Amino acid sequence: MSGNLKHPDPPQQAYLRRNGLAFIGEGTLFGLGLLFASTTTILPGFVSQLTGSAVLVGVIISLTEGAWRLPQLFFANWIGHKPRKKPYLTRVGLVVRPAYLVFALALWLGVWRNPALALTVFFFLHTMMYTGLGVDTLVWWNVLAKAIPPQRRGRILGASIVLRGLIAVAAGALVSFLFGESGPAFPVNYTISLAIAGGFFMFSLGSWMLIVEPEEPSVAARTPWLEYFREVLSILRADGRLRRLLIVRLLAGFNGFALGFYVLFGINELGLPGEMIGVFAVVQTVGGILSGILFGWVSERCGNHRVIQIATAASLTSPLVALLFLFTSPSGLWSSLYAVVFVSIGVSMNAHSIGFANLNVNLAPPGKRSVYIGLFNTISGLVVVWPAIGGWALQQTSYTFLFATSLGMLAVAHLSSWWLPPVRGETTRKPGGLHPLP
Repeated sequence: MSGNLKHPDPPQQAYLRRNGLAFIGEGTLFGLGLLFASTTTILPGFVSQLTGSAVLVGVIISLTEGAWRLPQLFFANWIGHKPRKKPYLTRVGLVVRPAYLVFALALWLGVWRNPALALTVFFFLHTMMYTGLGVDTLVWWNVLAKAIPPQRRGRILGASIVLRGLIAVAAGALVSFLFGESGPAFPVNYTISLAIAGGFFMFSLGSWMLIVEPEEPSVAARTPWLEYFREVLSILRADGRLRRLLIVRLLAGFNGFALGFYVLFGINELGLPGEMIGVFAVVQTVGGILSGILFGWVSERCGNHRVIQIATAASLTSPLVALLFLFTSPSGLWSSLYAVVFVSIGVSMNAHSIGFANLNVNLAPPGKRSVYIGLFNTISGLVVVWPAIGGWALQQTSYTFLFATSLGMLAVAHLSSWWLPPVRGETTRKPGGLHPLP
């Protein structure tokens, strides 16, 4: 970015408060949907109970990351030249965001009695949902960058995380009931949880529709594909800061190697009760609340590279605590400390939006934002192999190998994060500070 952005542009200023609140509402409601369809707790539990396969549990996260990230480079050229991008998220959202509502209906109708069919329907709808979110991500960050000035984005993202976290603490009690001994049996518990998730995703789309998108100059037509990919290669060659960010992101993505197996290790190996799934969801959310407050402040005051450094350090906690439990086998009240694993997950997962994605948007030159978002997320999508490989490794080796390998690679990721540069103009550490919201 060139120069410091001291004041919002006039198109941003006109609807700054409305857009800020609408972004917070959309992020909050969408995040609550993710609580009830969590890829680290709820969905791994469903697939494990349906099939008992560790590989298929790993495939959940691989499909999530792959379907969401890998197509974005192509989507970027499809919508990058459009002067207004908001309608694309709205249209795609109306198609894909009801996916879990549809699957909940299928469970209610009895598809679970045929595990192969249930698994096929689940993975189809789940993949459809996250492929659509690839378009969502491109549009969401483009509109955020146009509607909210860079020095204010940290507080918008942080406020959304904190608000949904506070609500999710109460919602976690419902999750604990649904998956506890006194709750409904399988598959009614998952039917209710996924139906609630789908409802929140649709309400989040309503908040999105309240956003007013400023128009910005754009090219008249889509760039031909050959020229577009030459441009992508040129960006990778010329922008050393982007290359550094991508390397750190790929290394940090190694947290997916064991991500889907912490809950299974706690329930199946440590003997923790089923209702702990709800506790894990709550403490992961609490980790998100605390990190949302911290990361929002760090982003605005110190830069997004500092957010990434803190988050990659926090990510070391999950495999480290799992290894300690593996070798010490604590019991009684001490066993509840295993929930620290999910606090760490909540902290490190927030680094994607407030740290990595925010830094990438700030690196993008004017007119190249869609290409940078698509390029970053598509290359980041290479991490999709780690969860499936982690499931295979677990079946071939042990939890010791799984957690130790994850710990070692995440340590490399943290050390690499100190290689990231600051971006001029993304913090408020300058004379005069910020003007209050209108």
